[in-house]
Amino acid sequence: MEETLDNFSDSNGYLSRNLFTKAPAKVEENYYSTHQSLDKDSKSNTNTFFYIVLFLIVVSGIILAEKKKVFSKYFTPSTGEIILQNGYVMTSINHKFPILINKNDLRIKEELSQKSTVTSLFDDVAFNLCMKGETVAEVGAHYGYNVIMLGQILKDEGKYIAIEANPSVAKCLRKNLMLNDLSDKVELIEKAAFDKKGRGFMENIVSLVQNEQGLDKVITDTVSVECETLNEMLKNKGVSLILIGVPNAAFEVLKGADRIIDESDNIRVLAHLDMEKVDKSINVQESLNFLVEHGMTFHEVISENSIKRISVDEIFDKKEFVVLMKKDR
Repeated sequence: MEETLDNFSDSNGYLSRNLFTKAPAKVEENYYSTHQSLDKDSKSNTNTFFYIVLFLIVVSGIILAEKKKVFSKYFTPSTGEIILQNGYVMTSINHKFPILINKNDLRIKEELSQKSTVTSLFDDVAFNLCMKGETVAEVGAHYGYNVIMLGQILKDEGKYIAIEANPSVAKCLRKNLMLNDLSDKVELIEKAAFDKKGRGFMENIVSLVQNEQGLDKVITDTVSVECETLNEMLKNKGVSLILIGVPNAAFEVLKGADRIIDESDNIRVLAHLDMEKVDKSINVQESLNFLVEHGMTFHEVISENSIKRISVDEIFDKKEFVVLMKKDR
């Protein structure tokens, strides 16, 4: 059964014409009948030209007003972008919020350039779940799309904790916080959330090359990152909403958040899961049972404002989906 998400969060304008009283005409002999006829023809031509110009202006106005409706069916509008040094691109979200990204990150770059947004079901639900005044933590904040959008809700009341381990991406994210006046409201933690403290490795986009078919291929290298549990990173911060946008590592992240989950009566976790990409070394059944033991229930996200409760067994039948985990009150 689907349920609705709890918090989602006279005068007609016409001008009267002036009326003029026509003075009695003087009686005089007409010696220039031919010239007067030419004068009438000239006036008639002038009036005709005036009405033609007026008609063209009106038609042009109508075309310009409807241009977006007509051409948007056939052409995708571009938000525009500025190419910067060191492989960065400056563009915007919804033509309003500036965002700096790696130009080699094709998915993000193309979506922002073509649609002015990178929203997904995960992002839309996160926006609806976020409530003014609460503390939100995001694992895998990336360039800061959710940080920027949800930051508009939380910047007056509330706090945002952005967790991003990739050094080059975190550097970009920090600049985006400054560009959107969110530096004082967002805490950036440059670590990877995991089930234990230590060191880990992750891929970093370096450049693009074209393959034999002429298609772009992303070249990456591996960077070493510091790992820490959410228990330590979010200790005493009063977090009530956790966003996990790393589809292949959500279970490791949650295993390191058992204390955070236990200590909160209203904790909600929104996760993007890809069951086919989960590390084969992870015991998914054990991880799910672990969450159940800590009082969590599972709800598949159907749309941006509706969810459906599912069992642990049903999760194994899913592939890639968005799930909301929360405690029943």
